[in-house]
Formats: sequence, C-alpha cells, structure tokens
Amino acid sequence: MRKTPKAVAGLLAGVAMTTQAFAGGVCSRAEETAGVKAEILQQQLMVAAYSCHLEGAYNAFVVNYRPDLIAADGAAQNLFKRASARGEADYQTFKTQLANDFSMDSQDQNDFCDNAGAMFEQAAQHRGQSLNDLMAALAFDGDTPFAECQVRQAAITQPADDGMVEGGTSGAVSRTAR
Repeated sequence: MRKTPKAVAGLLAGVAMTTQAFAGGVCSRAEETAGVKAEILQQQLMVAAYSCHLEGAYNAFVVNYRPDLIAADGAAQNLFKRASARGEADYQTFKTQLANDFSMDSQDQNDFCDNAGAMFEQAAQHRGQSLNDLMAALAFDGDTPFAECQVRQAAITQPADDGMVEGGTSGAVSRTAR
C-alpha cells in the first residue's frame, strides 16, 4: 500500500514522455512547475474518485486545498500560454491527456485504488497545510513536460580602489588634489 512515491514517479515520467510536444523550448519557473505537478495530482485523484468510488475523499481534498489548487491551475495555465499562442487549448489538451492516462492506469484497480486511497489518507492528515506540504509528504515529484528554468545569480564585484572615481561624461577623475 505504500508504493505511492514509486507509483507517482512512474506516472509522472510517463506523463512527461507523452507531453513533450507542449514544451516548445520554454522553461518553467518554480511556481509553474509546482502548478503543473499539482494539476497532475488533481487529475490523478479526480480519476481515482470516479474509478475507485472515492468521491467523498476527493471532494474533501478539493475543499481543503481549493485556494492552492486555484493558484496552481493559474500558474500552470500561464506556463502553457507563455509556451504557445495556443496555450489555453494546449493546457486543456494536457489535462485531458492526464485524465486519459490515469484512466488507463486505473484499469489495474487494485494497485491504482490502493495508491489513491493512501494519497487521500495523506491529504486528510495534512488538512490545513499547504498543497506543497502535501506533495512533499507524498514524495510527489518527477518530470513535467517543461524543463525547469535555471536560476541565475548575478555576480557582485567590488570596484578596485585605485584612487579614481567614475564621474559624469568625462570618465574617471582623480580623487587626489592637483
């Protein structure tokens, strides 16, 4: 029953492989990556609600994490809009593909439903915490259709104290009296 992290990682890898066409050379910012992963989780749990007769657990999940789910959806949607002029349509296609992929996975109802039940239990235990906290507890991590943007840090250099001061349009001037 505690196969959840491996099952989730495998499902995310499969989802990422089938949706590479959306990436289009655009990288995702941290909040967008989290939004896409939250959408993947929500789609998986929505399919589980119907396939495993866990509607009450899904409704509790949505009510508990509604503000985070709305924010995550907006971040994921913005990513798709940045990636393509067809961003809205691509995003809806992505969500439909997720639901279809999870529906196919649910054909093995024992494992799928056991894993979904464990995820809903974790969600209930993390009630009142953020969706990011829940995803960390679930070890819900893996590939998404977009590579994450690399964070760049600006180099800060100290100017040399050579007795010169940058000034106006005439360039450097000496600080020493003539």
